[in-house]
Amino acid sequence: MTHFENLISKQTVEELMEYINDFERYSPWALTAVINELKAKGKTFSDEELNSLYEKIEKKKEAEEEQSPFFSSSKSWGKYIVTDPEAPLLYSKFAVSSFSFFFSAIFGAILLALNVENKTNKIKVIGVGVLFTTIVILVGSLSSLPILYVFGINGASSYLLSTEFWNKYIGRETKYRAKSTWRPLLVLIAIAVVLFGWIF
Repeated sequence: MTHFENLISKQTVEELMEYINDFERYSPWALTAVINELKAKGKTFSDEELNSLYEKIEKKKEAEEEQSPFFSSSKSWGKYIVTDPEAPLLYSKFAVSSFSFFFSAIFGAILLALNVENKTNKIKVIGVGVLFTTIVILVGSLSSLPILYVFGINGASSYLLSTEFWNKYIGRETKYRAKSTWRPLLVLIAIAVVLFGWIF
């Protein structure tokens, strides 16, 4: 269950209907989740009402797909960042992707794992980070291989964590508040200083 699904599961039918009444504000995925939750709570819709809602959702989805580029940019990632105090506070997709690409997969995986509620899923995310970081270390130890290979592996882990795993464990269209990355960045710098001091 994503953060948004967990949130709406605790809301009343009246509160959920506010999402439907303010249709344009929410993403197609969120609206579909709200309709499913309303039905689970016993709200009855006529066939005409459901067809109308799903038709609007489909049109909204098509409009968003036309506007979105094939590859996500930091701007497109940011469209799900909101200021709503009820939205979950998460490390952003951009942060997960950047830490994975520029530092190593393990750092991006840690940020994503902190966003995930389920312990089993946290372990899976960390496991992917450890796997990709191990591969980078092995590749980096082979002096005949250029640094581009390392960034290529980091790029693959960046995509996997910020797209596939994010969509699976957070939700592709989950709206959230972005958590500051200053603290993990300072920790990362401290680790780098210690490592460099130990090596040299």
